[in-house]
Amino acid sequence: MSALVFGGSAGLGRALARTLAARGESLVLVARDARDLAAEAAHLRTLYGVAVEWMALDAADPQATEKLAGVPGAAAIRRLIFPVGTGNDSDDGLLPPATVAALVNANLTSVMATVSLFLPQLLAANVGTIVGIGSVAALRGRNRNVTYAAAKRGLESYFESLRHRTAATGVRVQFYRLGYVDTQLSFGRRLPLPKASPQAIARTIAGNLGRDIGCRTLPAFWRPISWALRALPWRLYRRLNF
Repeated sequence: MSALVFGGSAGLGRALARTLAARGESLVLVARDARDLAAEAAHLRTLYGVAVEWMALDAADPQATEKLAGVPGAAAIRRLIFPVGTGNDSDDGLLPPATVAALVNANLTSVMATVSLFLPQLLAANVGTIVGIGSVAALRGRNRNVTYAAAKRGLESYFESLRHRTAATGVRVQFYRLGYVDTQLSFGRRLPLPKASPQAIARTIAGNLGRDIGCRTLPAFWRPISWALRALPWRLYRRLNF
């Protein structure tokens, strides 16, 4: 059994890859930078003695995911894990169309395309786990991260549909709605709440693999906050600036 980890060379993806490798799992790492991937794969092979393959592709181009069918070890993949996503500091609803498309592709379409590529073999084997990573930014629309939040909300809906599609099978579908995580995406930002460590999130995700848990919000303190944001009347919510 092998795990495919999107964004496996940095941030939460790297933390997940290292956590899984420490458990003895073979890996297929996917990210944009070939040099980072090669270095991380060599590190994991040396430190943990596991098989690690990798492929460089840009998640902003969903058609590029078709190349994953040819990566060594593709037939043995039984876990799909998507700690992938990117934002844009100017994402206020006025981005040019090409930039909007790239953001939607990176945060949503590339994940859907990859799942559609590997889901048939997971269903044929009647075993596997598919893990999506969302964001509390998608709880309600706001005047920042407009496209990013919309794509992440679409991702959450897609994973709910995917869970329903696989409910009668041995394939488990999980989704994590994350608060602030200490990664490059949040680096240097002044945030109103603490950032979780990628390692802590990775340990939780790895510990839940194979379980039918549906959607979880992490860190746990975001759960009541999420409920409150959704319940807040529009006349009050519209005054928030976050």
